[in-house]
Amino acid sequence: MPKAKQYVDQSISSVQTTVSTLEQALNSAEKPDNKEKIQQAINSLNSAKQQLSGFQD
Repeated sequence: MPKAKQYVDQSISSVQTTVSTLEQALNSAEKPDNKEKIQQAINSLNSAKQQLSGFQD
């Protein structure tokens, strides 16, 4: 596997782990404002993950 693709795959895995952690935070958050900020972060990371998934080397 080319090295760049390896790094991209590692990054996707890290993003997935971070999204899972943020989802736990979302469930624990009480203030609507905080929930919204966490959801925005999750959405941004999912978007980044989609872009990374299209990477071809």
